[in-house]
Order: sequence, then C-alpha cells, then structure tokens
Amino acid sequence: MQANFTIRAAKLEDRPVLVTLMELLQDAERELHLSRALGSEISDAHLTYLEELVKQQNGQIYVAESQEGILGFVVCFVEKLDESDLHVVESEREYGYISDLYVVSTMRKRGVAAALMQAAERHFLNLDLEVVRVGLLCSNELAAKFYQRAGYQPYEILYEKRLNE
Repeated sequence: MQANFTIRAAKLEDRPVLVTLMELLQDAERELHLSRALGSEISDAHLTYLEELVKQQNGQIYVAESQEGILGFVVCFVEKLDESDLHVVESEREYGYISDLYVVSTMRKRGVAAALMQAAERHFLNLDLEVVRVGLLCSNELAAKFYQRAGYQPYEILYEKRLNE
C-alpha cells in the first residue's frame, strides 16, 4: 500500500528528527554488526559529519514527509577517486554515493525508501553522473533485496578478518 508523503530537501529545523532517525539507523546496524557504535553515542556527531560531506561534495539530504511528520531520509553526495586510480575507467571515477537511507519501521514497504532513492538518483542525474553506488552491511539482507529491486547490483565485496580472535 502506497503511503501519502512528499520528498523534499532537508531543512535546518528537521535536524532534531534527523538525529533521532540516525540513532535508530545506527542501532539497527549495530544489531547486524558489533563494529557499529551505539546510536545514542554518535548520532548527532555523525549527522554533523555527513552534513559537512554533503556541503563539500555536492550532496543533498532528502526527507520523506507526511502530515504525521518525517518518515525517513537519505544522504547522498559525490565521491571522486584519485586521478591515479587508473584501474577504474575515467567516466566512473566520479560517482554518486548514497551513504545512509532510513525509513521508520511503521512506514516500510510503502514506497518511501524507493522515493528517497529516486530523489538521490535525480540529484546525481542533474550533475551528469553515470553511476550511483550504495554501501550496506553484508548481513543486511533486507536492504540488499531492496537495492536489487531498485536496479542496483553488487559492485565490490569487502572481506574482513578479526586478528585477535
């Protein structure tokens, strides 16, 4: 069932809600991997960091809003590989990156996340970028399925090994 909401650029007055949603996102990721800090400890500082990236790297934060309030958000910005990164073709050394996407649990599977992703994609299209990438934790199967339905494919896989275990 489609929800009734609009997508718009985040405003300064949205920040308190965004900090709360960032805390929820961080805590959800912590359930998937213990490398993630507690949301209550870092949500404000992490949002500040992302706001700076958005300013410096031609990005945007979009929110989904209904009459009830903000339902979710997406953070997107432009990443540039070093010009000496010759292993990647030149046209893909600059790409759109979606760093964070979150929708409140009661509004999931209603088109909110897809609409937020489309807003980020339009932002990158307006910048004449050819590629958009999004990162997720390997164990986040729900997110992986969502991104695949939205047309995204795995690009790189990063493995880790704990040396002291």
